[in-house]
Amino acid sequence: MLLPAFDLRTYNPIHWRPATTSRAVALGRMELLPPGTTAHRAARRRDPIRLRRHHHVVDAAVFHDNPVARAGALAKLAASGVVVHLADSDHSLGAMLGSELGALMAADPKELDSSAREMHSIRMRRAALREHSSWARRSIKLPTVSILLATRRPALLARALASVERQSYPRLELSLALHGPEGSFAGAEERTAELPVPTSLVHVPGDAPIGVALNAATDASAGMLVTKMDDDDLYGAEHVWDLVLAHAYSGAQVVAKGFEFVHLAASDLTLRTGGGTSEAYRTGFLAGGALMIAREDLARVGGWATHRLDEDKELARRVLRTGGSVYRTHGAGFMLVRHGAGHSWEADDEDFLRRAERVVPGCVPALADIDPGAALPGG
Repeated sequence: MLLPAFDLRTYNPIHWRPATTSRAVALGRMELLPPGTTAHRAARRRDPIRLRRHHHVVDAAVFHDNPVARAGALAKLAASGVVVHLADSDHSLGAMLGSELGALMAADPKELDSSAREMHSIRMRRAALREHSSWARRSIKLPTVSILLATRRPALLARALASVERQSYPRLELSLALHGPEGSFAGAEERTAELPVPTSLVHVPGDAPIGVALNAATDASAGMLVTKMDDDDLYGAEHVWDLVLAHAYSGAQVVAKGFEFVHLAASDLTLRTGGGTSEAYRTGFLAGGALMIAREDLARVGGWATHRLDEDKELARRVLRTGGSVYRTHGAGFMLVRHGAGHSWEADDEDFLRRAERVVPGCVPALADIDPGAALPGG
């Protein structure tokens, strides 16, 4: 049975914050919870904005009039970023919620620290928004997304193409700009022909600015939405989905992830930065390799800037100057890689380390909810 769909412009994680109380609340009277289930107190209201301030909420069938009402209410909470735990369940509830969302709600989150809790919330949001929002139900054909990938480093091409191949979003195409002498990318045509997504390939002189390469890739593409991916960064399977959802619920012209997760190759450290607030309308700390805009909005501001290195920041500035908005979604599924050479954005490792909230040795994509295989040379 399909649940009544909700409006994702009403139920979404905008202004979600990781800081919470450390306690759980029940969605109904405490004495009605099943034996062995605990919560600190009963929620005074079922407002998602208030409920997501708590570590998680505990739900039971007795708190609802019927299973359909229960599943519908829980899907809205999950889409808003509330971490929900089912104190009891049955097959019909799981069928209505869907296997992914039902399994996430069945898992007990009480031992999750702040970072793990946020990842759990992100997974719930994705599932609820994809399965139960009116936008997803109405979009019989989801918007086609064109990945713009400009590279001047042949050694990174295999890994970059693997990032594209890994994406779970179903309506993708790739527009690949080989930024350098044609002979330097031997085998590129054969490798792209093996991809499961339609691919356009353009050659751009190596001395052309990156904006020229991106405009050439844009001209060769046809998607309603375009997203920029870099050849040296790491991407999880849900990355494009995250940007598409954020574009839909935020209504912003530009959506992007921040550089919350960074691998410093020279020192072989992976860190999570305190690089600002996500799920908010803002322009600071946006990652150019994790940016999305509608094709018509890109054309409206004149395409990619060709006279400067910070073409992504300039795009955001142009959008703002023309009355648009910029939205930063969560950082999961994207890891910025700093290898010390060839970056258009110059910054020392110390700049990132000063902002770090957590530092671990080695390259650890799992910290950003990315499959560890993404860090392999061909991964």
